[in-house]
Amino acid sequence: MIQSMYYPWFVEDRERGDQMSRKVLIAEARKCVGCRICEQWCSLSHFGTVNPAKARLKITRLEDRGVNVPTICTQCNKPACIEACPHGALEKNQATGAIKLHKEKCTLCRKCVYACPQGAVFIHPTDEYVLICDLCQGRPKCVENCPEGALQYVPVEVSDRAFRCRIVEEVVKGDECRG
Repeated sequence: MIQSMYYPWFVEDRERGDQMSRKVLIAEARKCVGCRICEQWCSLSHFGTVNPAKARLKITRLEDRGVNVPTICTQCNKPACIEACPHGALEKNQATGAIKLHKEKCTLCRKCVYACPQGAVFIHPTDEYVLICDLCQGRPKCVENCPEGALQYVPVEVSDRAFRCRIVEEVVKGDECRG
C-alpha cells in the first residue's frame, strides 16, 4: 500500500497487464550521428531498395545546433493519426502498438500527417499513400542497424528512462531549467 500511495503509477502499470509487455520505439538525439543508416534499412526492408525518401522515419540535421534529430512514430496510446483519418485507413495493432496502414483505403488526404504530434507520418514519394512505422513486425531494422544505439526498441514501462537519466544528469551538473 505504501508503494501505491507514493507511486500511483506502480498500481496503474500493474493493472494494465498486457501493455506492460508492449515495446515502443524511442530515439536519443544526443546519440545520433546523422549517418542515416536507419533510413536506408527501413526503405530496404519495406521496398527492397535503398531510398531514404521511402523510409518510415527521418533524420533531420539542425546545422545551427550541430545535432541530428530522428523523427519516429512513438506508437501513441491514443494515436491522433488514426482519429484524424476519415477513411479508416489506419488502425492500431493492440498487441504491438504498431500502426497499420490499409493502402486501399488511403486517399492521401494528409489529415493523419497534420495530426501526428511527432511529425512521423510521411508521404510516399511516388505512390498515393502515407508511410508510417509498422515496427517491422516486432524487429525494427532501424534499431538493429543503428551503430550508435540512438534508436531503441524497449518495453513501454522503461521508455522514458533515458529522459529521466538526462534530467538527473542536468540537475547534478547544476543545469536546472534556465528560463
